[in-house]
Amino acid sequence: MKNKEFVISVTEFLEEHSISESEFKNRIEKLQISLLCRRPRNVAVHVSGSAIVAGSDELQTAQSLFKRHRGTPFSEEHDYHAIVESNIKFFSIPPSEWAEIIDYGEILKDNFSCAFISSIKEGLSVISAIEQLKAQLKPYPSLVVDAGFFVTNRKSNQPQEEKITAAEILIKKEDTQKILNEGMEESRYSQKMEWMSEDLAILNEASDRFIKKEKITSIDQKKELIEKIKDWLKSRFSLRGGDLLDQAAYAILPDRLYEYTPIEKPGNEIIKEYPSHASISLIMINEAAKLFWKQSQESTKKYHPKKETIKNHLCDECGLTVKLAVAAASIISLKPRK
Repeated sequence: MKNKEFVISVTEFLEEHSISESEFKNRIEKLQISLLCRRPRNVAVHVSGSAIVAGSDELQTAQSLFKRHRGTPFSEEHDYHAIVESNIKFFSIPPSEWAEIIDYGEILKDNFSCAFISSIKEGLSVISAIEQLKAQLKPYPSLVVDAGFFVTNRKSNQPQEEKITAAEILIKKEDTQKILNEGMEESRYSQKMEWMSEDLAILNEASDRFIKKEKITSIDQKKELIEKIKDWLKSRFSLRGGDLLDQAAYAILPDRLYEYTPIEKPGNEIIKEYPSHASISLIMINEAAKLFWKQSQESTKKYHPKKETIKNHLCDECGLTVKLAVAAASIISLKPRK
């Protein structure tokens, strides 16, 4: 794919990071991130619009200044149009139109407010239809009222409407991290803290990615979610074993979906420290990790609690099942592995 160093497919991005289409919509709307679609092949790009121009002695419309124009092929209300010589690679798709695409499967679009050109040194640079129209009207100072990019078939030179589907939508790579960070902002533990093992940090990230906005309405959906979590953890955990992955997935399930959720809950002050989607089991595991890390820091000798000690604490003090406690003891252990 040309320009692959600058853009990626939105469909692939959502699949890789397990973000739903609706959640993605919420994030790009909040951040006001525009998406992209490729410029169709074999089309010419025109800028068309309306403008008030400062002539030699009085204000005029662009149409009156350039007498040959009476409306444009793209709009009867526009004053002026011209072909765009810039090497446009992509057109801009605003967040509102992404919402329309996921609701109806596609959009039909005949004009774009912005476009992108690319270069090896500068990457993607945005150009607006308004600025392009102003450039066409120079040297006359102008106030552009309305403008858009339109495409015509190169052979017939007739304006054409473009059908755009979700599979064709792209996003700039530089915007992807903003979107991922937006998804994590409610969690204090989306970044690894000193009392976390690598595997516990990964488990917390899995909770943020898979549980934050998950809505499960059937047993089949629950099973599918568990398998997604296990697949994601498998490639990231330093630990292995089917039962451990099973228990790790159970640990982050919403409380209503996990039949062995501890009956005794931590105090409200502790719960408030965690994001609202964090399960009671996951909170208990993190609190145990903090407890044993603190003990190791306060010890005058080199101290690493045994996994059996951690397991017993999680069973007796936190109410976790033996299987989950065994898995969690391995996950939160900070003892260096040989």
